Amino acid sequence: MASLGGEPEPKPIKTSLIKSRILNVATPNNYVVKFTPPAVVNTFMKARGLSDLIRQDVELRCILTTTPGTSFLTHSVSADYHGVVEEIPYRRAYENEIGMTFIVDNNYDTVAFFEAWVDYMSGVGPIRARDAYKSPIVNYRMNYYGGKNTGYKCDKLFITKFEKDHSEFEPIKESRENKKSMTYTLINAYPKQINSMDLAYGPADEFLRLAVTFGYSRYVRERTVLKDQEE
Repeated sequence: MASLGGEPEPKPIKTSLIKSRILNVATPNNYVVKFTPPAVVNTFMKARGLSDLIRQDVELRCILTTTPGTSFLTHSVSADYHGVVEEIPYRRAYENEIGMTFIVDNNYDTVAFFEAWVDYMSGVGPIRARDAYKSPIVNYRMNYYGGKNTGYKCDKLFITKFEKDHSEFEPIKESRENKKSMTYTLINAYPKQINSMDLAYGPADEFLRLAVTFGYSRYVRERTVLKDQEE
């Protein structure tokens, strides 16, 4: 019951209940990334000798990314309120780009995959890419991003965040039935930038990383309940 002044009164609560409510935290290391380039880009990649299996491997090699963000564009409104200025939102805005870091395999398929994608975007042929760029006069044209047969943007790029099956504070079966995942769907995604890779003499246990920045139009976030798979 609230006090006369409207302030809430403290209530006794069990320590075990506090733990079950505040210690079931999400961790950043359980996620999966899925994307499928448009059919015309896949055809281009196959002409480069890159199979669908390589794309699946590239997805698994994503070791670092972020969730997309959003904000509001605002304008300032001042009136005769003794100097008070209010910020009024008038439009939702998206960050429109997201970074992902991939492990590079020893056959360099990860690099070849994204290089093929951007080569298609820039109008370079699937076979004679080297000749096209070595020519003193580079004669190529950018492909149209939204063309029915030439578009290079993904319809959807998925980032799904999930947690482990259970915690020490709830039974396994109950946890699985109520466990939720969170999926971000990025619309019209494409590789906007392939960053340079650092090379250096050093320990042999380090591995090469490729950072790629994806552009996108907007995103949709959904929460879904995970179900046990039927055996």
